[in-house]
Amino acid sequence: MFNKKTTIYWSYGNTMQVRAEEPAPLLKTYFRDKNPHDYDYNRCPAFAELNKNTFSLKSVFDYNLSFDAKDTKVVSTSQDQGFFDNMVMMRSYKSRLASIKQPFIFIAEDDSLEMEFLPSFMENNSFNKTSIFIPGTLDIGKYVRPLDMAFHCRDNIMEIKEGDVYAYIRFKTDKNIEFKRFTWNDKIAEPIDGVVEGIKKYRSSKFKPLSWYYKKQQAMKIKQQTLKAIKKQ
Repeated sequence: MFNKKTTIYWSYGNTMQVRAEEPAPLLKTYFRDKNPHDYDYNRCPAFAELNKNTFSLKSVFDYNLSFDAKDTKVVSTSQDQGFFDNMVMMRSYKSRLASIKQPFIFIAEDDSLEMEFLPSFMENNSFNKTSIFIPGTLDIGKYVRPLDMAFHCRDNIMEIKEGDVYAYIRFKTDKNIEFKRFTWNDKIAEPIDGVVEGIKKYRSSKFKPLSWYYKKQQAMKIKQQTLKAIKKQ
C-alpha cells in the first residue's frame, strides 16, 4: 500500500520539449476505454503488483528508417538529413541496431531510486511491429542523463508514429510518484551533456558496472547542480 510520495523532476532534452507529454500511469490509461469484463486481469493482484508505478512514454515525432544491408545505408522518408545527423546513431548495420534520441530525462529528489526502462509490451503500434526495444535500468537518484530509444529493426524498415507508446518506465518504490516538469535549457544541459558525452567518448573497452558511472558523476556533483538550476525556475 502506498503511504508516501517521492518527487521526480522530468523534462525532454531538446527543442521539441513543447510536444512531450507527462508520463501516464499504465494501469489507468491502458484500460480507460476498455470493457472490464474483457480485460478482467486488470483486477489481478499479480498483474497490478507488477505494473504499479509503471508509466508510458510517447514519441513526440513521426519517423522511419529503411535499412539496405548490402550497401550499409540507412535512409528516411520523414524529417531531413539534419534530423538524422542529430538524432540517429547507427550501432550495427548487420544487426540493424540503432538509437534515436527521445531524450526524456528523470531526476529523483531521493538519493536513490531505481528506474526500469522497458518495452511497451501491452501496446500494438507501429514501433512495436517494426522494432525490438532494448531495455535497461538506471538509478535516477545517482545518475542524471537523458534516455535513448535503442532498438533492433525487425526487418528492413523501422517506423514510429507521434503518440506511439514506445516504452514504459517503472519505478522500484512503493511511494506515490509526483512528477514535476522543468524547462530544458542550455544552463541545465551543459554539465549533464558534458559528463555523459565525455564518458561515452573516452570510456575504455573494458566493461564498467553502473556503480562506476554513478561515482564519476557524483564526484562532480552533477545532480546537485542540476536540481539547483531546476529549482531556480
